[in-house]
Amino acid sequence: MLIHITRSLLPHLKGHVSLDHSDSDALRRHGVEMSGPWHWHAHRFPYANSCCVLICHDSTGFVLALPGLDEGDFQIMPDLVRESLVGSMEDLGFSPAEARQVLLRSGPVLFDDQSENRVKEMLSVAWQDMHNVLEDRPNLLLWNPLRLNELINQRIIKKDDNWCRPDDLFSQFVARFV
Repeated sequence: MLIHITRSLLPHLKGHVSLDHSDSDALRRHGVEMSGPWHWHAHRFPYANSCCVLICHDSTGFVLALPGLDEGDFQIMPDLVRESLVGSMEDLGFSPAEARQVLLRSGPVLFDDQSENRVKEMLSVAWQDMHNVLEDRPNLLLWNPLRLNELINQRIIKKDDNWCRPDDLFSQFVARFV
């Protein structure tokens, strides 16, 4: 699983960005293709006295929200991503065994700084959509991250000239691997 991070996350994850991602052979040695089904983008959004990191699946627009992160949390970011992904797959109706199987097939969590504007725009829209969904509700930091993921992924997006929900697209994507 390769997560392309934006400049706002780079100082926080510098210790995790260890591969020379301009070298496609380095990625292949880690079992990651330059463009593959398990590519994500992540961006850090300041919020209250902490931040919220949104991680967007490139192919489906599915978002994992990690609210309330502080500096210490970035040290365990790969674990937080895996935990959020497994929990979200289980919320979508996959069994814990299926979710773990898919997580294993996705490979290790690797980070690089090669983000694309197209997906960064999708993350900004998701951030705005999340604020719209929570407009009349309590503080984002009081939400269970899995419930937050569920809400944000039920929004309607335009993908390949079709209107759809990211949770439906991601469910179809994950079903190919179980």
